[in-house]
Amino acid sequence: MTQETMLYVVRHGQTMFNLLDRAQGWADSPLTPAGEEAAAQLGLGLSRSGVVFSAAWSSDSGRARDTGRILLDHMGQQALPLHTDRRLREWCLGDMEGLPNRQFLSSLLGRDGRPISIRELNARLPEAVESIHTHLDSTGMSESYDTLRARLLEGLSSIARETAGQGGGNVLVVSHALSIKLLIHLLCPDRMEEAAMLHNASVCRFRFADDGFQALELNDTRYLDGSAVPAR
Repeated sequence: MTQETMLYVVRHGQTMFNLLDRAQGWADSPLTPAGEEAAAQLGLGLSRSGVVFSAAWSSDSGRARDTGRILLDHMGQQALPLHTDRRLREWCLGDMEGLPNRQFLSSLLGRDGRPISIRELNARLPEAVESIHTHLDSTGMSESYDTLRARLLEGLSSIARETAGQGGGNVLVVSHALSIKLLIHLLCPDRMEEAAMLHNASVCRFRFADDGFQALELNDTRYLDGSAVPAR
């Protein structure tokens, strides 16, 4: 039997592009002071709840690496290596990178050729991915839905299996809003509404055992408010 592993999948802290309401995929921008503070508070909240990480991973984007490092430092786990994995990256947004979010979101088209409304986006993530890949990318860098789905699932599964093979425990995984939403869509589609607005520095906790994932808390910000309780 595979050793049980708990994955704490964290969205990075607020960035400059988040503050300016701009689309941010493979393009990067630094954490704001509020983003750094949230990462620190998350680390303190996890520590108060008795969480200790046996492994830590982030995407290779600077905003995710910085969130992970600040978080670990404030948990007292400064010595734990923070590994990076490009499979945890955000979606590539093609020509939409850095543009106002309103322009990005209004450009997404469904399979029927009609715009995908913000209200519908969570339920139509695969169509949004294909819209970017097919219509909104002249760079050739964006991914098809099948490629993106495989990247994210392989990344999360390999991290879980590696940690389980080393005895299990808690593992930190720092990623990005749209990528985490897509993982929720793939692993627990009936709970998408809980991730309608995925907050910066929020936690989605998944149990991994016997090569399967079970979603526990999603979009959890309790660790940030000073009253976090021990995770069960």
